[in-house]
Amino acid sequence: MSLNWREIALIISELPLEGSLIQRTHQLGFHALVFEMYHNEVGFWELYMEFGTPTARMHRLSGPPRESRKYKTKKLQRFIQYLRAHVEGSRVVTVSQLANDRLVVLKLTTKGIITFMILRFYSGPGANVIICDEHMIIQELLYRRPKRNETVGNPLMLPEAPLSNADDGTFLVRDYPREMSFNQFIEQTYQQVPTQEIDNLITQVERKRDEELALLQNQIRQTTERVEHFKEYESYRISGDLLAASIGLIEPHQTWVEVPDYRQVGSQATIAIDPSLSPGENIASYYKKYQKGKATWERAQAELVALKKRLEQKEQHYAKLLTPLPTTGKPDMAALKAYLHSHQTTLKSRSDPYAEAPGLRFSSGAFTILVGRNAKENEALLRRWSRGNDWWMHTRDSPGGYVIIKTIAGKTIPLETLLDAGNLALLYSKAKESGKADLYYTQVKYLKRPKGGKKGLVIPTQERNIRIQLDEERIKRLFSTEDLLPGQEPIDG
Repeated sequence: MSLNWREIALIISELPLEGSLIQRTHQLGFHALVFEMYHNEVGFWELYMEFGTPTARMHRLSGPPRESRKYKTKKLQRFIQYLRAHVEGSRVVTVSQLANDRLVVLKLTTKGIITFMILRFYSGPGANVIICDEHMIIQELLYRRPKRNETVGNPLMLPEAPLSNADDGTFLVRDYPREMSFNQFIEQTYQQVPTQEIDNLITQVERKRDEELALLQNQIRQTTERVEHFKEYESYRISGDLLAASIGLIEPHQTWVEVPDYRQVGSQATIAIDPSLSPGENIASYYKKYQKGKATWERAQAELVALKKRLEQKEQHYAKLLTPLPTTGKPDMAALKAYLHSHQTTLKSRSDPYAEAPGLRFSSGAFTILVGRNAKENEALLRRWSRGNDWWMHTRDSPGGYVIIKTIAGKTIPLETLLDAGNLALLYSKAKESGKADLYYTQVKYLKRPKGGKKGLVIPTQERNIRIQLDEERIKRLFSTEDLLPGQEPIDG
């Protein structure tokens, strides 16, 4: 369970926070941070903080110095990039805690600039780390939550302190051996469950789940379209029957013929015919289309049933695999490891042709989408990571990242993938604040480089246009297949 407000207060009272210098920051997974600190009297020490999980907490780390670096995220995420640019080198001036709350405020200073770091050790959606300027305007957050008005540039309203600070005794500090500090006790207690390792395993399994389910859902959409397209196959047989019953009415060079319709007394049916074929060949052509359409429809229908069954089985399988155990509140760690090993999907062993690609990478069904975030990444994507038949997308009349849809031989780009790419192009552009934009897209082979143009600059030809409105649910789904959290600041491209 997470720490209550009283336990957080005790933890803070044992920490040499005030006066400590924040030397280095690390992010472990999506929920944990480690700060390497230095205090003039205490020396080097490390602070561990975890947010938004059932084990949300903060405490001092013991053991070998900088051991936590082994578990930091492979790619620098948006929030840790901000911390390293604007928070590292700051000194903690004061530490305060809202009365009877799990909200802690650190006042930081560096080069005369005041910054506030708000730590909310909640286990629900309110959990967050928020960096504000001296006027409490949000500069960056661990989790961006637009529905709570917690995005960059908005003012942060701290909850009002209760009218009375009287303690009703609702929350108590858990029993712990008095021969050790409460920090040491909490660290040992939570070390019994290797939270970080389990979280990493869960993240990998969830990524595999999302990739497989997205692929199956895309296949179901395409197969459903085929079923709908060929469901009228019976009309070909009827046309053939009507033509056969009135073959004498077919005259040379006709493209349409009107024949009696036996399905309704006194009615007529108009049927298209090929003037280059004989009457008998036209009839045979309709019967052939009927047989082909019927066979295609039946195959598509059987495939659709099989795909839906497979999707249901996959959903049940992953739900069981990720169900928390009653003893630990976490999924079975051994089962997760066995599954990842059997499918060879760990980050180290998985074969990934785009592992070294710059920028960000997303999955859209069977397709891979690469996103550049600045001119350097845009240039690298075009020079090294895209081929002529790949599709390029960019916001019209607005700076932003290049989005590359990697093509698959024999497959056309589905509308869903196009919409996925469009949302990413809008998200990583200066137009994202408006929530909508016009985009153009074309194949990479139709991009022209202007003579003397700056790095990454291209002019599209044979382009097509699309208008995109930002779809938050689509963005959430896309980021479930990517290493980084959404909300990275766009950079001119």
